[in-house]
Amino acid sequence: MAKKIDTKTESLDVYVYVAKTFADSPWLHYGLWEPGENPNIPQLRMAQERYVDKLLALLPQPPCRIIDIGGGTGEMARLLLSKGYQADMLTPSVLQAEIAREKLGNNGQVFECKFEAFEGTGPYDVCMFSESFQYVELDVALKKLDSILGLGGRIVIADCFRTDGYQGDRQPGGGHRFSVFSEMIADYGFRIVEDHDVTEAAAQSMAIDQKFYRGFAAPAIEQVRGLLQTKRPVLYWFAKQAYKLFVPKDERENIVARLKADYRSPEAFARVNTYRFLTLERI
Repeated sequence: MAKKIDTKTESLDVYVYVAKTFADSPWLHYGLWEPGENPNIPQLRMAQERYVDKLLALLPQPPCRIIDIGGGTGEMARLLLSKGYQADMLTPSVLQAEIAREKLGNNGQVFECKFEAFEGTGPYDVCMFSESFQYVELDVALKKLDSILGLGGRIVIADCFRTDGYQGDRQPGGGHRFSVFSEMIADYGFRIVEDHDVTEAAAQSMAIDQKFYRGFAAPAIEQVRGLLQTKRPVLYWFAKQAYKLFVPKDERENIVARLKADYRSPEAFARVNTYRFLTLERI
């Protein structure tokens, strides 16, 4: 049976290349934009580093032990190590894990797995999620966090959540419903002790996303498709069949919608999402 492609992981691997090539940025997350700024790719790194500064402000002073869950290519873990923290990280991507190991060397462990399959025991002073919490199963993750978090430790989350205004249709953003999340953390013995709503600042990153897909990705893909269909029809037929075989139908529909980018705007994002920087502690 053909193995289906994990398009969430694969798209992040592509974004690693795009961010580095077009914005000279090692970061994979949204940027935080000031009022009046015009979001654009050359300034993306500046906006992303504002995000990093805000995330670092939620951490206790070093030395302490941190695990960056969904740590991408290890850039945050490397930064934490340079500031005197003990830092490990986790990613399900083979490509990202390989890059991260090169960056961290023997200074921090890189776990190549999903958080649900993580078998480390900690204890960690901080369990950190930077745009990765939305991908974990809430009940499994909260139970595991309770088991690896040290006494007096904290959970730091910077991520997008759905508001109750989201009705299940195709909209930008994503994540767990914030109302459901708030109830579940209480059930597992956690409470929010810091809560910073940065929805408007983060939403502006959607303008870059929209410009990239409309102005670059969609035209480039269409040009390649047209050339293959005209010049290499046999190869085009096999590529088309392979695409249908390895990419599930719902993912193909998502890709088409994303390339059109009609629904991906800052205004649409802010209507159905809330972007939060959170600190959780045990009750």
